Amino acid sequence: MHYGNSTQSLSRNALSTFFHSSVYNVPATQVILAILVLVICASLYWKPSTGIDVPFVGYRSSWEPRFLAQIRYTFSASSMISEGYKKWKDSLFQISRYDGDVLILSRNYLDDLHNRPPQELSAIHGLIENFGGRYSGLGLLGKHDVGIRAFQMKITPNLAKLCDDMVDELEYSLRTDLPPCHDWTSVSIQPFILRVVERIVHRTFVGLPLCRDPEWLKAAFGHADNVTITQIAMRSVPCFMRPLLDLCLPFSWKYKAHLRAGKKVLIPEVERRRDLETSGVDYMKPNDLLQSMVEMTNPDDEEGQPDTLAELMITMTAIAGHSTAASGSHVIFDLVSRPEYIDLLREEAQTTLQKTEMRFTKQSLSGLRKMDSFMRESQRHNPLSLLGFLRVVKAPAGITLQDGTHVPYGTQLCIPPHSISSDPTVLEDAQSFNGLRYYEQRRRDPGQENKHQYATTDKIHLHFGYGKWACPGRFMASDMMKMIVATLLLRYDIKYPDGKARPTNGHIHEFPFMNIYTKLLMKRRDEMPVV
Repeated sequence: MHYGNSTQSLSRNALSTFFHSSVYNVPATQVILAILVLVICASLYWKPSTGIDVPFVGYRSSWEPRFLAQIRYTFSASSMISEGYKKWKDSLFQISRYDGDVLILSRNYLDDLHNRPPQELSAIHGLIENFGGRYSGLGLLGKHDVGIRAFQMKITPNLAKLCDDMVDELEYSLRTDLPPCHDWTSVSIQPFILRVVERIVHRTFVGLPLCRDPEWLKAAFGHADNVTITQIAMRSVPCFMRPLLDLCLPFSWKYKAHLRAGKKVLIPEVERRRDLETSGVDYMKPNDLLQSMVEMTNPDDEEGQPDTLAELMITMTAIAGHSTAASGSHVIFDLVSRPEYIDLLREEAQTTLQKTEMRFTKQSLSGLRKMDSFMRESQRHNPLSLLGFLRVVKAPAGITLQDGTHVPYGTQLCIPPHSISSDPTVLEDAQSFNGLRYYEQRRRDPGQENKHQYATTDKIHLHFGYGKWACPGRFMASDMMKMIVATLLLRYDIKYPDGKARPTNGHIHEFPFMNIYTKLLMKRRDEMPVV
């Protein structure tokens, strides 16, 4: 049954009903209500016709209502994506979600797609739509890209100069957010890692003293926590219910309240810096992302307005903090689950840092090759999402793929990174966890060592995306995680409580998630002076 034909039939029936209502004196409001119910039921039942002749995954029969497949995806996305990949890993398939049907492509299409301009295929709109569209809290990123441009142009090339600031914030967090641990102490590791990462992100993004301002931190942390839950909630209901959920969901109220509070703190700082820029006074410019955004924008444009810059900054801190913290927590869980790697990575950290007087520098971070390998293997087994390379077709006429498939305007498409990197025909011994997998590959490929780094993307490792629009923060994330993991290994012994083991990841939609309440035992070792 085709959705288009069904809609036409419904329209004819609706007109007929409305006509006869005047004859039999049925109140028009009842007729309109009946039509509305019929339309909603049809949208929940029939598969829509996207115009793409590609098989669907997740339907148990051709007559199964669409909403059942959507519900099934919410709780069984992992098995559905895996099923589709096994059947059509060299071509395409579709899945039905509450936010519409999503086209999942093989990695064979990467060369065709990865450098298409955003006017045709948008990565940022792919991110926004994937997390709830206009209700995701990410909408401003689709209008103004100054934050991303500033990060790419000013932060990533200058990470070496930011090492001391990042370490200073790490030390501050260890003093502030972690118990003394003189004896074995129970620590909720994920919330701790989240706070460390968030503090480093804020130091890099807004600088001192604002990054330690209690009002700013309360607003920024509260916004990040609540907007994340709101995004998952919006993905868990049909699109027509999102306006109602937005009005009723406490997490939605809270993230908006925290956004307003954060703006109240940040807007005066933007204005102060803007005044200094235009005054001609010689002053020491802060070395942070906010300063770069102020310098790159015109105060007369919407993009350069203090309110715009403040909201962009709050949004970007939320994205950077939660994603890096999740990956870092998985690394710690995987290390403690495989204690044979702890001494290995601890020895590497000590030996490497001794060459730079126990200081974290770009040189010493690059020298942590075994740790880098372990991080990449942990990411391969514990991705933040089972779907990556998120895109939305923005070309009004749609796009045509290399095989002639036409993809209409507005279609969401993506690639399944976890399925690809777990495929034994793509990666040797893909089902096993080998923490030195990429360290060994770097040794086997002299001159090609950078191909196998944590932050490097290729057609097998797509967790950070691929091509020109790959995740801009991956290099900073790599540096942060190495600093945190190396410091913890050198200063603490870490283990699971007796009888406990690594918790199994749960899933909702395509997002694996850890048990954030998992506790580890930590005990301070003879301190290694990492500064």
